[in-house]
Amino acid sequence: MKNLLKWELKRTFQSKAFWGIEITLTLINTIFLIITSVDGGKSGFELFIQGCNDFNSFILFFIGIFAGIHVTGDFEERKIQAAVMAGNSRFNILSTKFLSYSLSVGIFGISAMSASLAVGILTKGNQVFVDDFFREVILRIATYTLVEVAFVSICFFLSMLVKNLGAAIAVNLVSMLVLNIVGQMLISKEWALDFMKYTPLGQTFLLLADTSTNNLVISVVASVLGLGVTMALSYVKFRKEELK
Repeated sequence: MKNLLKWELKRTFQSKAFWGIEITLTLINTIFLIITSVDGGKSGFELFIQGCNDFNSFILFFIGIFAGIHVTGDFEERKIQAAVMAGNSRFNILSTKFLSYSLSVGIFGISAMSASLAVGILTKGNQVFVDDFFREVILRIATYTLVEVAFVSICFFLSMLVKNLGAAIAVNLVSMLVLNIVGQMLISKEWALDFMKYTPLGQTFLLLADTSTNNLVISVVASVLGLGVTMALSYVKFRKEELK
């Protein structure tokens, strides 16, 4: 397991897909926020919050590509089949791949939101330092990153289902866009908040405004459960997979 994890992480973090998306997402998020800051109508903290929201929007267009290459691409190139033939258990193979995927998304999020914080500080000075900086900024970045990882883990599972790279990317993109649109529609309905707040999708919206202890706990629990469900469903699919 240790050697398999080391091999998977090394391969992931040396891949062009990882670095291409990491750099592109961070740059787009930063440039867009700098352009927004020119009007001077927002404080540094408000720019930071917008940066978090922008990341949630931009990642919808990139995560399908990464998930497709990370999962479907490995099936097409028979790397997963080779790992099984080498004597590794399917559970260990899936676990290491899911972990490297989650860590990658986490890095995407932390980089983009940290860049947003930097833009807020550099363009607006100490206006970004709100009364409870640790809760409103540090905890928000950490928790929002976890929520995003849980939300886009859906693409990991979808990439397990679709065995063609192009089709997987398309399915992931459409799924993310549809879920985001549905989420925006539901979050504006008072009756929907009772269940939306218990989902990673709902928390991608709610965490932008609410970092109360109660909501932070709910978002963490919802994210951990969401990741667990995705991992379980992926394993059920992979365990029965007839590798060719």
